[in-house]
Amino acid sequence: METKIRIEPYPIRGLIDVDIDGFLTSDLKNICIDLDIYQNPRNESRLRFTYAHEIGHWMMHKKEIQACAFRNPEDWIHFREDFLEDDLNWFEHHAYEFAGRLLVPRESLINEIDALGDKIRRFRTMAKGDEEGLIDAVSRVICRKYKVSHAVIAKRIRNERIKI
Repeated sequence: METKIRIEPYPIRGLIDVDIDGFLTSDLKNICIDLDIYQNPRNESRLRFTYAHEIGHWMMHKKEIQACAFRNPEDWIHFREDFLEDDLNWFEHHAYEFAGRLLVPRESLINEIDALGDKIRRFRTMAKGDEEGLIDAVSRVICRKYKVSHAVIAKRIRNERIKI
C-alpha cells in the first residue's frame, strides 16, 4: 500500500538548544527541524532518522497531535510536559521503533550481519566476551549502508534479538 505524505520540512533556528531535534506540527503539514541540523550535510543520518521518527508519529499518533495546538518549540515543550512519563515513553517509543524498522528492515539487517561473518569472528575475538562491545563494533560497520547512526543499528540488533 502506497501512502502519499505531504509533509514539508520547516527549519527553525535554535530547536537543538531546547533539546528538540524536530517535531510534527499539529496540522500535520510540517516537520519543524533545527536549522543548523538541516543545513549541515554531516547531519544527514540524524536528519533522516528525525524525519522517519516524525512520520511514525504521523502514521500512529495523528489524533493526539491534531488535538494539540502547537506551532513553535515552546508549545511543543508544553505538549510533552503534559504527558505522564510512562505515556510519553510509550508515545516516543512507538515513533523510534517505527523509524528504526523503516530505515533498517529486520531481514536486510540480518543479511548484512551474515555477510560480515569473518569480520564478526575477528571482532568477537577482540571483544573477549563483551557482547555490547561486539554489537557496537558491528553497528559501526553496518550503519554506513543504511545512512543511520551506529546507535540506531545497535538498537535494532538488540530490539530484534539478532544473534551476532
